[in-house]
Amino acid sequence: MPYQTMKHFSFAWICALAMLISCGGGKTSEATGNTNVTDSEEPADGIQRMTVYDFTDTLRTDGKTFIYTVHRESSDSLPLIIDDEGNRFADNVYTLTIRSGGTTVFQRRFTKATFSSYLSKEFQKKGLLDGMMCDKSLPGLRFAVSVSLPQSDMFEPLLMKVDTNGGIVITRDERGEAELEDDGDGV
Repeated sequence: MPYQTMKHFSFAWICALAMLISCGGGKTSEATGNTNVTDSEEPADGIQRMTVYDFTDTLRTDGKTFIYTVHRESSDSLPLIIDDEGNRFADNVYTLTIRSGGTTVFQRRFTKATFSSYLSKEFQKKGLLDGMMCDKSLPGLRFAVSVSLPQSDMFEPLLMKVDTNGGIVITRDERGEAELEDDGDGV
């Protein structure tokens, strides 16, 4: 199912956020998230940009404690996204950093191109990378990733499993709304 409604998108992200904060999710525990969002003014160039975003939290899995940080910023070096009305949007870059025992075990920069082979042609061309958060409802280091059409209710959800040796495995998130409801402690 390539497109979701904003209702489902919002509900999915609310469930994921609730899981992030309150769900033990198997071998995970300890939610101490810290979010920092920096507002930006409307630019004179007419290109719409998402605000800078930083989120740090702790995850315990497989007997180890990890501290992860998700950083988002818009990028003027990536191709512009232009919607059907001619509105222009800067795409985003996400940087995921995972530390354990005072050592960085994973750090990588992600753009929409990282996920393009999992996206429909429309989302490859008109979508922007707009979400990445840890999915504590699943074992290990797994992150929900979203590419959406700007200012719309349509998106394509992905799951990314991170290996602390530097590898990633990406799959489409085929879980439905009911499964996301069952994964959390309730919203």
